[in-house]
Amino acid sequence: MKDKTKKVTKIIVIVLSILVLLGLAIFGIYKYIEYRHIRDNINSIYDIYNNDDRNDIITDFINENSQKIAGTPVESETEKGKYLNAIGTLEIPSINFKDIVIEGTSQQSLAQGIGLFEHSNILQGNVCLAGHNTSRFLVNLKNVKEGDTIKYSSCLGNKEYTITTIKQIDENDWSMLEETEDNRITIITCVHKKPSLRLCVQGIEQK
Repeated sequence: MKDKTKKVTKIIVIVLSILVLLGLAIFGIYKYIEYRHIRDNINSIYDIYNNDDRNDIITDFINENSQKIAGTPVESETEKGKYLNAIGTLEIPSINFKDIVIEGTSQQSLAQGIGLFEHSNILQGNVCLAGHNTSRFLVNLKNVKEGDTIKYSSCLGNKEYTITTIKQIDENDWSMLEETEDNRITIITCVHKKPSLRLCVQGIEQK
């Protein structure tokens, strides 16, 4: 009887172990596919908008949609450019930067503005953004300093953050994009001539 009980227990342990390993494998594959998709989207550094009117386009968009940005996601088309799934704006006064925040980090999104990571919160918790390191986007992000202010206006509300962290991270390090209990903003961009690294700037909500 004892031998039979031991055998049954052993089988149950083996089955449970297999199920746990299978679950971990599936989760690992899912996360790998997710991170590979994000990495591929921000790996490519290019500048689609080569016209000198980009600042005017951004200003026009913000002015025309200021009310909508404070309320619901918008789709807007101007004479000079089209912005799909715009959810707000990002501004860093210390480097004279302002641009539109687009939902998603696809090539199309990052060609139009700063992208909100697919699984990121829009306003609460850790708001995770990515953008190209080009003259039209985040080329001057490397010049920010701790204590600088980041202004973020979204379809769900507005927040201001104080920069607390500026560092280079490995392209496969996604720890800065994890959910947080406090409200913060994380901005990721490429590092010039260092394809395996990313510049990460993070700010905590101002109280």
